[in-house]
Amino acid sequence: MSTPSASARAAVALLSGTLRPVLLAAALSSGVLLAAGCGGAGEEPPLPESSTLPTAAPPGTRPMPATPDPLVAAPPAGATALPAGRVDAAALPAGLAPLVWTRDDRTIGAYGRGGGCTDARLEVVEQGPERVVLRVVQFSTGPGPCTRELIYPPLEATLDAPLGERPVVLTGIVA
Repeated sequence: MSTPSASARAAVALLSGTLRPVLLAAALSSGVLLAAGCGGAGEEPPLPESSTLPTAAPPGTRPMPATPDPLVAAPPAGATALPAGRVDAAALPAGLAPLVWTRDDRTIGAYGRGGGCTDARLEVVEQGPERVVLRVVQFSTGPGPCTRELIYPPLEATLDAPLGERPVVLTGIVA
């Protein structure tokens, strides 16, 4: 076995002297960051500000959603909700709001559902003298990758004649 040369020993000594402060600084900063991330002993971490409810938490400690529930939504500003008795939403898919509103005598609206790789539109399917039939269509906008957020955009359509007292049938399809 050979012994390291004097130049090799000098290089090791130089690197040891040069790297020692760097290694010491890295170890200290890692310790400080680790201690800061752990928090004090016995402290509870803050609840996340999210609109999801953890199901394992007892009812009194669950965080409340940050935004109102879109399925019990109010009409957009400047619009008036139709009374629930004038809206038949029996054929509306689950997850869509059964709310219909008017902005004027010929503009009618409902909420869609989209987000990620989906969007929505409102179609007037029928507008006879006895009733108006609307369809909320949720459709794909691309193959992905898609995020998982949901949005409930207000959708509006224009009728050929004023709505008057006609009832509205609200249907929907997820395409």
